[in-house]
Amino acid sequence: MEWKGNIMKSQGTVKWSKQIFKAGVMIAGAAMTMGNQKCEQKQAEVPVRSLKKIVEMGAIRSSPLIFPNGSFDFQFVANEQIYGVLMESKEFALRYAPPIAVPPEQARSGDQSFFNLTKADGQMMKAFAEAVGKDNYDVQYAQTAWCMVNIPQAKLSGAVNSFELIGGGGLTVGFTPAGNYSTNGLASAGLNVEWAQLDLSMMATRPLTSKVMTAANVTTKQTKTKVNFGLNFGAFTIGPSAYYQTPLAQVTKNALVKAVGELNAGLKSEEWHTRVMANHDTHLVIVGGLDVGLEAGDQLLVYNEDYYWEGEPCNSKYLGGGAAAGSAVAKIEIDWVGDEISRGRVIEQNANNAVIGAKVKLFQFHAADYKPQDPGVQPVDSSTPSTQTPSKPIGNQKPGKPGRG
Repeated sequence: MEWKGNIMKSQGTVKWSKQIFKAGVMIAGAAMTMGNQKCEQKQAEVPVRSLKKIVEMGAIRSSPLIFPNGSFDFQFVANEQIYGVLMESKEFALRYAPPIAVPPEQARSGDQSFFNLTKADGQMMKAFAEAVGKDNYDVQYAQTAWCMVNIPQAKLSGAVNSFELIGGGGLTVGFTPAGNYSTNGLASAGLNVEWAQLDLSMMATRPLTSKVMTAANVTTKQTKTKVNFGLNFGAFTIGPSAYYQTPLAQVTKNALVKAVGELNAGLKSEEWHTRVMANHDTHLVIVGGLDVGLEAGDQLLVYNEDYYWEGEPCNSKYLGGGAAAGSAVAKIEIDWVGDEISRGRVIEQNANNAVIGAKVKLFQFHAADYKPQDPGVQPVDSSTPSTQTPSKPIGNQKPGKPGRG
């Protein structure tokens, strides 16, 4: 019977080994799962890139605040604050001035006042143009679409429909669509304000046609805020500094931030685009740089569009235009990014050249492991005439002032 005992021992050992093996597999599987989860978490942490739409800010209209001994220009501070909100926005790039400052026929060869660019961008724009002998802006920009360079993707505007500062006993300063509140019963010195609320509307329109793209309305229910502060009428009538020292500035900013966020949500379906600013044969300079979120290695498609005008191009009513899908004339890869402009190397092109003002759309962002190369040119001094041959590389020179600082 000894052999039976040995068999039973052997079977027990095998069974125990299987259990150990099974446990090991389970531990290894759990480790792999945890590893995969960590990888997924790392991938999820990579931010999704998007490009900011270039917008121009119109005006925010508002009635003044009427006090017993004067008034306060609320429209002024609302317009001041909206610029700050847009500058902080992750969705919009605010354009202060058009990239092309004067009509091409008024430009002189190498005239840096032709562009509204930062100092650094102006230096590089001149370097790029001189490197290929294209610094005669009168010739290069005498195109029917040059004015499209100056057109933002959307124009924003708005109106404060009501602004109410509510004190104890129901005493209220401000205005509604029906008009201003009466100042009867108010002390001439000021008012203890308990609540503040405003109603704000904003909209985005197409710059050439004024057609509404999207609109937003922030109501008094959304903005009603407990503020509890003493409103000094005299201090407010002197200037805006007193306003910024009160909770009212934050109430207004919150409403503007919310309105801008709603506009962005409404413009999600609008495909990002920009414009060709210069054609340097092997490279194109486009509007938009760090301000819109472009990076070296990003690839973009370029489309020449047909435009229809009531009279002279760029000096009459725009009737319409566009380009058919799949009609791109070039693909570029960004190799230099400035403050508000970028340069792209032409990597694909058909028989047509990209014109000034051609529409540019995103094709794809660069790969995570992309390593940018040197752009191949250096800033040049715009304050003295260049003596270099255009086709030769540009060397280091003392910076000048070709554009705005």
